[in-house]
Amino acid sequence: MVKGTIFYVGTESEVRHHAQPLMQRVPIRIAEPEVVIREAQAGDLALFFSEHFERFRGAIRRLQHRNIATLYVIDGILEWRNAWENREQEPACPWTMRPVLCHKVACIGSSQARTLCDWGNSHKVEVVGVPRLDELRKQENSVERSDDPFRILIMTAKWPGYTDAQRQQIRQSLLDLKAWSQKQAKLGNRPIQLIWRLTAGLDRIIGVENELRNTTGDDVAEALRRADATITTPSTAQLESMLMGKPTAILDYTNSPVYVDSAWRITSKVQLDSTIQQLCDPPAERMHFQRCLLHDALQLEVNATDRMITLLEKMSEESHKRARQPQPLPFPSGLLPALRNQPQRLCTQTAFPQSDAFRLNDPTMVQVELADAQRQVKQLHAKIDQLNTELGQAHEIFETIHKHPIAGPVVRAREKFLQWVARLKANKADPT
Repeated sequence: MVKGTIFYVGTESEVRHHAQPLMQRVPIRIAEPEVVIREAQAGDLALFFSEHFERFRGAIRRLQHRNIATLYVIDGILEWRNAWENREQEPACPWTMRPVLCHKVACIGSSQARTLCDWGNSHKVEVVGVPRLDELRKQENSVERSDDPFRILIMTAKWPGYTDAQRQQIRQSLLDLKAWSQKQAKLGNRPIQLIWRLTAGLDRIIGVENELRNTTGDDVAEALRRADATITTPSTAQLESMLMGKPTAILDYTNSPVYVDSAWRITSKVQLDSTIQQLCDPPAERMHFQRCLLHDALQLEVNATDRMITLLEKMSEESHKRARQPQPLPFPSGLLPALRNQPQRLCTQTAFPQSDAFRLNDPTMVQVELADAQRQVKQLHAKIDQLNTELGQAHEIFETIHKHPIAGPVVRAREKFLQWVARLKANKADPT
């Protein structure tokens, strides 16, 4: 049971899509930082979608000074360039999350939690997931006719680049993709169709028709449903694409380190053809690797909304209990129950289609096949032992002949002749 008021800090346009899944379960008030500072009371809880800008960072400090609980709700992936290679005049704080300011931080998955722990936040980290993605489930790709277009969704992040050099590399990567599609009309028997969903005016710069409607992510799912595969700059949308079972490649000519990897990466023009060929017919082992990466990056074991509500309830209870105490709020590590983090099982039947053995699903048949194989192996070992015995006997006979005063010289002369013939053939075969 949540006590007090829960504030989601920001404007309607900034946080409505983050707050919407939670608002169906608990009362949440969306308010800008100055309003929350003015109206929040001890025992209330303030949720922040960002700690990047001073209007949020200042609000967090002032709220904590008054013993108002604060939670940083991360809604997307960590991005290397944003964290480490931003422009010098960037208004966002260059050391955001190093450390986290809020009392607690809700991470989207295990890999993000590990990174934030490495940044000195181990006592604040809680693995939750992304509530707005709870309704997004894997969509089975429809069976296409061989002459249907193979649709590739091309996306860029909300902020595709942070420096002039990065933006130039992103433009070039998109121009290369456009040129590739104009030269490569088909893959196999299927025509290629690119669906462009570009931000920051990149559609006008490279001259393509853009299907971006907004940057809150509302239209991403619809675009993904129409696509057979996805190529995107590092973005949370890559997780949404993976979640829907689409073969997904990261497009990054900057070749920066990634906090969330993919089974395919395009870092130069020469990789376009081979990568897109695989996206069109993805190997089973790559798709398995993609699922492993997804489950490490995004908490999917339990419902993220349920887990977030549990965290809000526990923080609210702790905050309300200690609201009137003069000392800072003490939130213990691990408010949420631990996850099992079950591994993604490799389907050996699809990974190794060349072997009939992996098609056996009946345990009794597997036992029979194993027993037959063990019996054959035993018989083969017996045959090998017999042949080794006969070979040893042959060696003894050969040694006896070698030592014979008459037959020995004849055998040795024959051996030398055969060696000479072999060298002669080798010299003829090698003109150098």
